[in-house]
Amino acid sequence: MSGAVIRMHRARGAFVAVVAATGFLGAAHAQPATSAPIVLQGDGPYHRLTLPLSIYGSAAYGDLRDLRVRNAAGHAVPYAWLRNEAATPQTASQDVPIFALPGSDNGAAPADASLAFSVRPDGSLALDSKAASAQRKASEATQWLIDLSQVKGSLLQARFEIAPDARGLFAFRLEASDDLRQWRPVGGEDQLVRLAHGGQTIERLAVDLGSLRTRFLRLRWSDPQHGAPLTGVGIDSVQEVEPVAPLEWSGPLKPERCATDYCDYLLPRGLPVQSLRIDLADINTLAQVGISGLSDPAPAAATPQQQPVPRNPLYALRHQQRRPVSLPDRPDESPLLDAVVYRLAQAGGEARSPVLALDGAVYARLRLRTAGPVSVLGATPPVIAVGAVPRTLVFLAQGAAPFSLAWRAAPVAGTVEGAEPGAPLALSTLIPGYAPDKPVVADGASVALPTAASTAAVAAAAQSPIPQAAGADAASRKWWLWGALGVGLLLLAGMAWSLFASLRKDAARPD
Repeated sequence: MSGAVIRMHRARGAFVAVVAATGFLGAAHAQPATSAPIVLQGDGPYHRLTLPLSIYGSAAYGDLRDLRVRNAAGHAVPYAWLRNEAATPQTASQDVPIFALPGSDNGAAPADASLAFSVRPDGSLALDSKAASAQRKASEATQWLIDLSQVKGSLLQARFEIAPDARGLFAFRLEASDDLRQWRPVGGEDQLVRLAHGGQTIERLAVDLGSLRTRFLRLRWSDPQHGAPLTGVGIDSVQEVEPVAPLEWSGPLKPERCATDYCDYLLPRGLPVQSLRIDLADINTLAQVGISGLSDPAPAAATPQQQPVPRNPLYALRHQQRRPVSLPDRPDESPLLDAVVYRLAQAGGEARSPVLALDGAVYARLRLRTAGPVSVLGATPPVIAVGAVPRTLVFLAQGAAPFSLAWRAAPVAGTVEGAEPGAPLALSTLIPGYAPDKPVVADGASVALPTAASTAAVAAAAQSPIPQAAGADAASRKWWLWGALGVGLLLLAGMAWSLFASLRKDAARPD
């Protein structure tokens, strides 16, 4: 009988092994994936691809660790994150020449501003003698020319100085040019603000230029009769080896919850936030707030993951010598800055608090903490939006086109994560002879992510990046799994038949 018991245990072990094997394989492929086609520009072989911010909302991991670039055969091709190894950006601040343009009596731009200036050997502007005699006084100027020809790198912000006694809201628009003939708009209408309200002086004289590159700026007052008398302009700039992608904004974010003196806002997972816009619901509202970043506690056994390099020179310029005074009540709360937010009705229009620069790090939530009750922000808590510079990668177009971007969708319970080929490389490995102080030479590429509906459909179908290869691969995996299960069941049936036959023989054998 002992032999029968041994054979029974073996049969049971075989059954458990078959079930475990099929269950593991099912779990390993249970996590759905999605993809989007990449459109190449130029001959390569290297291509630069800037990722849309919306990828953070559909990827399984905030650090995009499972991102892959695949060719037509479905094979992962080598890629590396851009700017992670580039030389540290260098910031600089300098005062620049400004000129009050003559303009016309109705405030229109002059027909050709270049006719009033000559260019010095160093490239800077000099006002011609005839034009100098016609130059308006600062208090009468309807528009200003700002000479940026001696500024190196990208423009971070312009710091305006106005007459000490100037008070009010001064709306304006900026235009950029490289030749004083062709002008292009820079953003929309903006404001310089200096107001006295409730015993406080509200001053906003710095304007974000969004890493603009240009030789000249022209400022035109929206109301030519009520422009601020400018006395100077300072420019903060940054020299970076790699070009910076334009800032992108999230949709409006409502508070996840509010307590007596703060509101918390859930952020898109993995998003490196660099700018913050606070939209107050009620007119004539002003409050002082402390802004903090909240991080989710990491599990003790979690493997540290590489985060995007936090880079926001504008935040460093504005806040490197000032520490927030608001005190956190959580160990995972990082104070970022203190600010006065406002929305005020004025004769020249509505004055709103400016966009705030953040440090570019990744947080799970943002907290707005008020000096008093949270109701000082209005009857309805404010809605916020966060801005971020999208991450950029460089990949080698290895193999045949078309190429696609692939990543795992939201994780499924019970998913077993395994190592996959195609993880990002160092730039020095991807590009032989790479130098951190020189820009990467690569052609462009673009990707359009699928809509939410198509993403859900693709994720549900668990498709691979290339539809043709994905269908065959998925089908082969399915039939392989069914085959393995069938073989296991046949093996189990054979072992059970052998076991029962042995039991019958043992029962028939005389003692």
